[in-house]
Amino acid sequence: MTQPLERLRPILTRIPGADLPAGALQSVFIAASQRTLMHLERALSDEIRLLNDRVAGGTVTLDREYLQSQAFTANVMQALRAAETAESERKLRFIARALAGCTVLFPAPQVDRFQTLRVIEGLSERELQAFADLYQRLDPIDPYADALPAHRTGSAPGFSHAEFGAALHGLQQLGLLIREHRTPQDPWSGQPGEPEWAWTLTPLARSVARLCRLEGEPD
Repeated sequence: MTQPLERLRPILTRIPGADLPAGALQSVFIAASQRTLMHLERALSDEIRLLNDRVAGGTVTLDREYLQSQAFTANVMQALRAAETAESERKLRFIARALAGCTVLFPAPQVDRFQTLRVIEGLSERELQAFADLYQRLDPIDPYADALPAHRTGSAPGFSHAEFGAALHGLQQLGLLIREHRTPQDPWSGQPGEPEWAWTLTPLARSVARLCRLEGEPD
């Protein structure tokens, strides 16, 4: 079933300064059910309302130049196409959150919005859950300097050990994780321990975490 997307334009233009041409979504359709489109509408409304609250509260600044550019319209289209193959309401919320995140003016290093949205589109439901779980296990101060020993990955709620491991390998294929040989430091003696294989986050994972508010926000 195909559903028209013009009804989403009033939601997207609630972002202050957003320039989404009136006809941009007029002839665009999504191959999804009415229920999926309703979930997407709700997710976008929630994320844009939260974004505007954060802007009003001074915790984030909008990228006004980006919102007035063709890149914004292109990213909207990219996110909506990603929603076509979303496996769950959770994935739709993740996509909506990423699109809202695209409008924020981040400090360096700059986020490659197109690349990040492309990777988010490719995340399966299982990989999405594994990524969020892994991120929460790492050091909240600097998760990119931390690592998860490969032999102690275990599982996550709803996963078997094998399923969680397969999801981590999928995240590696998407460029979000690296499996590398590391020498951990003993927390008591400060001496180097035995070398081991471990999973670490990549710069691309940082981009996903930024757009989707994983950094500093456990929700």
